[in-house]
Amino acid sequence: MNQSLTLAYGSYHVPELIRQFYELDRQLESEGLPMGLIGLRPVYDYFGYFITPPDLIPFADTGGDGIHFGFLTDFGRAERLETAPIVCVTPTNDPPIRLIARNIREFFDLACSVPYVEDLEQWWSCQDEMAMKQRTEEWIAETPSRIRKQREEVFRRLRSAFGAVERDVYTYMRQVLREREQQIALPTMDGLGVLGTKTGLRRYEFSFQPPDEQEWSRMREFLVNAQTEQKLAFIRDAFFRFILPDDTAAAELVRELMLSLGLRDEAARKFEL
Repeated sequence: MNQSLTLAYGSYHVPELIRQFYELDRQLESEGLPMGLIGLRPVYDYFGYFITPPDLIPFADTGGDGIHFGFLTDFGRAERLETAPIVCVTPTNDPPIRLIARNIREFFDLACSVPYVEDLEQWWSCQDEMAMKQRTEEWIAETPSRIRKQREEVFRRLRSAFGAVERDVYTYMRQVLREREQQIALPTMDGLGVLGTKTGLRRYEFSFQPPDEQEWSRMREFLVNAQTEQKLAFIRDAFFRFILPDDTAAAELVRELMLSLGLRDEAARKFEL
């Protein structure tokens, strides 16, 4: 694991399941069975698009379209990464941020319940379960037998390593989303929301135009009086709205806000400290 990824884990310990994931990857690679065959590759270096939530620690990618999976720490509220929710970031799709599993062990269950792990992001947005199953069956039928057998072996080893069990992906994902909705105090543009029990909070409504002096004044006034949940929602929405990459003033505002909240690990993933 590269130093950049070690730093991204910050104060969290790397879960033993992830260490086992790395070991399995090395074993399979030495046998000519790269995990890319199933669309699930462990990441060894930290990377993230600007839209990647700052409280997300990537642990795997699919090898296609920048899609990656990570632990959502909920701005440090997760006590251990073993129990943290798993989020899929799919930069070229809408919406690009998708909560898909309660924890890493159940994520591996999902990964072993589809013929290609990248399909999980399609299951998340699926509106017709039967049509999705039919497309999946057709895709399997069209796959060359040699590749199909290799994938089956990789999945067999993955199930064996993590004790993965098959799940009804469609039903499971919708249950996870319903549970999340009941836990959030304030919704955010990325769909993840901010955890809490407070009600009646309002979040900052970003303009769809580049910030001008009036917008800056409105931001500062909001943040002066905002509660913690509102500030966290502001941070989520700022990254999601892409107000930061080309605006150094906005980036500095969010950076300082994160540090003022004690979110040093999160800030370090996005900014030079």
